[in-house]
Formats: sequence, structure tokens, C-alpha cells
Amino acid sequence: MAAFFYRQGLGAYIGAMLIVSSLAGATDAYQRCQPRRVISLLSEEEEAPSFKGLDPANHLLLYVDRESCAETINKAARERSRQIIDFVGRWDGAGDLLVHCNRGVSRSTAAAFIILCMKEPMASEALLMNRLRAAAPHADPCPLLVHYADELLGRDGRMTDALDDLAPPCCSDMAAPLAMVRLAA
Repeated sequence: MAAFFYRQGLGAYIGAMLIVSSLAGATDAYQRCQPRRVISLLSEEEEAPSFKGLDPANHLLLYVDRESCAETINKAARERSRQIIDFVGRWDGAGDLLVHCNRGVSRSTAAAFIILCMKEPMASEALLMNRLRAAAPHADPCPLLVHYADELLGRDGRMTDALDDLAPPCCSDMAAPLAMVRLAA
């Protein structure tokens, strides 16, 4: 809600906002917040929303295939984590970033945690995970995406530990409401 207060001119705001949404809420979140970048994490049968005015170079579209065995699941998760890291690594931090998946619960919150860890490298992973959960009590980040990002970012297992230490989420059996986390300036 803090971001909406800012957007309405009712509060102070420093730094970019990380916006997490479900697929059903992604178009509305884009229209309301006008982020400069979008990450869409979709299954192969889902259609990506159209984000009018968004430069295609600023839209990372990742489809989750129906992997059939542990080896292909792990390989795909590692590749998606790398793609998220590469995409965010090219972002100068200007403007907001929207990340969404089907329900806004697992893949998108994993991506949000990865982004927080990248943009705030000196912050404790546990602190960042707690900030994410405070903004999105439904957050249940995908462990494989977090695990491989942890390896790729050289966080020495701290991202995975922060996820492992997280209490079970509330109400993650539904499409999640919009959640926003302020990034450090």
C-alpha cells in the first residue's frame, strides 16, 4: 500500500518499487504503477499480458515447461535464475519493476527475493526475506529458483537459509493480492 500512497502524493518515496502480482492482476498493476521493467513467469499454456508502451527489451518473458525429471527440472530452474539475474543486472534501478506469475505466490516472489538480494547486496538475506514477507504475507518463494540464484550470486547458501527459516505463508492457496516492496535507493 505504501506505493499507492506515494502514487497518490500522500507519502515520501525514495528508490524504485518492486511490484509483485498474479497473472490476473498484472495488467492492472502495470496500468496503475507504470513500471519500466516487467518479468513474466508463466506456464506454457498461459498467455502473456500485453503491457502497452513497454519496450520489449524491458520485458523478460520466461515460460515454465512441463519438465519431466529431476535433471531437466534442475537445469531449467538454473537457467531461469540466470535469466532473471542477467535481466536485473542490466537494469540501472531507474523506475519500478513488476514481476508476476500465475498466482503471485511462488515464482514471482522467488524472483522478487532474487532482485532484492541483487539490489541490496550488503543487506542480510534474512532481513530481505522478512521485508518481502511483510509486504506479501502470502509469499512462498520457489526453492529451486532461490537455490540456484544463491549459487549464481555467490551468497554462500544464505538465500536458501533465509527461505528455509521462513514460517509457512498465510493463505497461499489463492491468487495473491498486489504486493510492493521498496528497493534501497
